[in-house]
Amino acid sequence: MGVIMNKRTMAFAGGAVMAGALALGGRLGYEHLEGQVGPGHVLRGYDATSPAGTAPHAEDVFTGRVTEFEGRRDIEHWTTDVYRVDVMSVLRGDVHGTVRVTYAPDDETAQRLTDGATYVFATRPRQGSAVEDGHSLLFHGEMKPVDETQLTAWKEAVTLPAAPE
Repeated sequence: MGVIMNKRTMAFAGGAVMAGALALGGRLGYEHLEGQVGPGHVLRGYDATSPAGTAPHAEDVFTGRVTEFEGRRDIEHWTTDVYRVDVMSVLRGDVHGTVRVTYAPDDETAQRLTDGATYVFATRPRQGSAVEDGHSLLFHGEMKPVDETQLTAWKEAVTLPAAPE
């Protein structure tokens, strides 16, 4: 009887030690990530610098011509550039007409988009936003005017299955 009780006690103690180690490891991992993220930084669950990493998370992927830089706004505690964009062609989604695209560059020195230039935008609509017809830009790679190579990469990326919500 004493041997059975001792085995149960040991199993229980071993389980408690393991649970404590997992909890401590999780906390240390959180603190490690927390230390890397400062004000103005975002942790993403996808690669925001590649079409293949971004497209599955985008509701709309389209080429659009920037018609106007509307300025910088503070939206949900982020300093955000707001652009008015005419949708030229749609690779995914049903966006059309003129929309506003909000872009919160990770790097404060990121260049602004050029009025009159056409870019590929991978976005999600901003629900309940202060920006009417607003779409959040999900792609945070180098934004340069669209060319055939870029367009081909995005066309391939939108064929990937959409990421679960």
